[in-house]
Amino acid sequence: MKRTILVFLSFWLSTIAWAFNQAHFDRLMQTKRCLECDLADMNLRNENLKGAVLVDSNLQRANLWDVDLQIAFLQRVNFQRAYLQGAKLMGADMRSASFQGADLRGANLENANLQGANFDGANLEKAQLTGALMLGAKLCNTVMPDGHVEYSGCILTGQ
Repeated sequence: MKRTILVFLSFWLSTIAWAFNQAHFDRLMQTKRCLECDLADMNLRNENLKGAVLVDSNLQRANLWDVDLQIAFLQRVNFQRAYLQGAKLMGADMRSASFQGADLRGANLENANLQGANFDGANLEKAQLTGALMLGAKLCNTVMPDGHVEYSGCILTGQ
């Protein structure tokens, strides 16, 4: 009996968690506005989210291949280990966003505001950064558009 209850509770709780994420996804698709949303692991490949507002949202490990997020408001978004190959991010405001371990190969970040963003371990190979504002961006073990690895944002400690 106890085992049956535990199995039921586990299933019920996982259904609630899934529905919660699904509600965030539905809100984003309907309104292009979703503050503090949990969209981790979501498949948003090829979606047109131009001008979307996703401030303080979680997009960890999300599939954002070829997504259109031009002129979107993405301040403090968690893009850790997200797949952003070929993403259109021109003119997007991504101040203080986290791109740790993210794959941004071939992404277009022209004229984007990336001030204070964290690119630790990110791959920006062949990304377009013309006109991007990167003041205070952290570049540690970051693959840059030309293929070289940047270490300027690494904090080195000696003992």
